[in-house]
Amino acid sequence: MNEHLHDATMYATSGTALGAMVLTFAAIAIFGRWRKQEIPLAVNLFVCMIVGALASGFGVPARHLFEGPVWYIYINLVIFTGMIFLVTLREAGNLDCIAYDILTTFRERPVILFCLITLLLFFPGMVTGIGTAAVLSTGLVAVVLLRTVGVPNIETAAIVAMLTSIGAAAPPINIPAVIIASGINMPYEGFDLILAVITFPLGLFSIFWLGYKHFKSPSLEEIERVLPRPERKGAIIPYIPLLAVITLFTLIRALPGKFPDIVTPMVFMVGSSLTLFTGKKFNYVAACKSAVRGGIFSTVALIFVVGAVVQVTTLTGAKGLLVLGALAIAATSPILLYAALAISVPLLGGVLTHLGAAVILGTPFTLSMLTQNVIVVVSGISMLAVLSQVMPPSALGGYFAQELVGESRYGPILKACTVPLVACIAVSIAVLVYADQFAKFFVKY
Repeated sequence: MNEHLHDATMYATSGTALGAMVLTFAAIAIFGRWRKQEIPLAVNLFVCMIVGALASGFGVPARHLFEGPVWYIYINLVIFTGMIFLVTLREAGNLDCIAYDILTTFRERPVILFCLITLLLFFPGMVTGIGTAAVLSTGLVAVVLLRTVGVPNIETAAIVAMLTSIGAAAPPINIPAVIIASGINMPYEGFDLILAVITFPLGLFSIFWLGYKHFKSPSLEEIERVLPRPERKGAIIPYIPLLAVITLFTLIRALPGKFPDIVTPMVFMVGSSLTLFTGKKFNYVAACKSAVRGGIFSTVALIFVVGAVVQVTTLTGAKGLLVLGALAIAATSPILLYAALAISVPLLGGVLTHLGAAVILGTPFTLSMLTQNVIVVVSGISMLAVLSQVMPPSALGGYFAQELVGESRYGPILKACTVPLVACIAVSIAVLVYADQFAKFFVKY
């Protein structure tokens, strides 16, 4: 009898906590709409955790609220320094030189050109784990390139939105995967190859589906009209900061124990410092300040709060209740589980953002699939999570892309993204269904 009472109390406590969190989240969101103020998701989630803990009898769990974020200090340093590297690369004019070289060299070779634009839009997300970092840095350059080769505004915005979102899942930095891995006490190791296999083909499919049919080879005069010949100190010099970062990353990974691991933030700061000598003069301090303001600061704040969410939902049993729900769905029907994943993670991520979807939905769904290779499972779910950057109401990547091209409505852009979105979801679900088979070829652990 006592055992059953304990079970009943456990479910009541966790259910109360989860219910209080959901109701508080909804109430704060409604209040923000009523007051016509955008309340940051980080603030909303932090308040929800306090209310959930109070409602379930744990008081204000100060230790958990502040201990959880400590685990994310390093990843936030990576984001900040990665963004500093990208902004200084842009301010020094190095990005303009690279874009000009790409367009003039490959203006009659659309396949190579589109592959290079894909890398251009992927790179910021790869080094920071944030899709909006690409929109704010290389996105404008990509828009100029796409417009110059004849891609219409709507399709250009869709390409930027899709590729920057998919790029956020590309290796080496995939923040949703980091969050899910930490939520199940798993190291973020061995993800690079499987993430590359998932993201790069989907990125290429998206840009070719949306842009290839519109391609028109521009003349050199047309190129210089929209992208004037940039100032440069030499043919190869603008590439030095980027090559230095790539070389350092390669040596650290290829020669473990022999080449010193100076850690990722230091690699980015080395690359950033090189922009002072390889491009035009600019105010380095002002560039660094601008790099860590605005949307990036909000994202970093949200990542810190995710640490508190992991701690408090574990303390109150709310996370366990979500895991039990995911397990119940899986036990009922595997098809139902995959359908729930395909629908809930991208759509609810549109409300919670891709980071919120990773912590609230990604962890429970991953724990319900522990019989399969976990690295592949986390990779597939993280891919579903990043797609929420295109989904309203938050649609961080989508709205930034819309603003970048100057479109007044987001609906046509989202419609243009339909086929790439469906393809991404289908591939992600296929990866989850055949996780063990993918692991044999693309996971070394």
